[in-house]
Amino acid sequence: NTKTYNLIIITFTMKLTLLTLLTALATSSAEVDVHVCACEAEEFGYTIDCAAEGAMLDALNYLKSNGCATDCMAAECEKNYLIVQTHHDYCPEADIPEAIEDGFHDYDESCTACAISRAFTPGAPDCPAAVCTDNSGNDAYTAMAEAGCKSDCSSDECQANFLTLRVVHDDCAHDTLSKASDDGIHDMEVACAAVLCNAVAGEDKQLECTDDHDGHDHGEEEEDSHDGHDHG
Repeated sequence: NTKTYNLIIITFTMKLTLLTLLTALATSSAEVDVHVCACEAEEFGYTIDCAAEGAMLDALNYLKSNGCATDCMAAECEKNYLIVQTHHDYCPEADIPEAIEDGFHDYDESCTACAISRAFTPGAPDCPAAVCTDNSGNDAYTAMAEAGCKSDCSSDECQANFLTLRVVHDDCAHDTLSKASDDGIHDMEVACAAVLCNAVAGEDKQLECTDDHDGHDHGEEEEDSHDGHDHG
């Protein structure tokens, strides 16, 4: 009986140790080093220009033509995704081609994004804080759809829900919103084009690279061309 008891204790201890190790590894892998888009633009050699519709569409076409939705490890896949993602996240809705809005999220799973907020809009209020741990974004989209906000976004209810949907879309992980909400926000953006808020301060310096990004490693196949930086 004593041997059996000791064996049970040892087995339990080993399982607990393994569980602790797996949890630590999962936590470590989730702590991804997020890079600043202005520094990525400097490093990869592209310009952040909201008027450059052709450059955005060329980048999207490259992603589509080269299987980057399945494997985004190649340097050119990474670069062209960053061009699309940077402009999608930074530029006003009116400056983003519809094809970018429709196709951007096809690459969320395979490619790694950089950090940038929507450009500062003079006179707009501060954005509400995004809550990424509940269903507020999806609830906001559902309420908008039921209230007909896609046709008329002038009511306080529509505008408040649009801002909630907007900040969850912009600031939370891509899988926080359902596919319906993620796709539907772009339909709402037409009627709610005048509903704006600022997630950054008045002196928006997001296009300036002030981060020391020389130590990043973009993977072995890119070491020679990108100074050993790593995004994946």
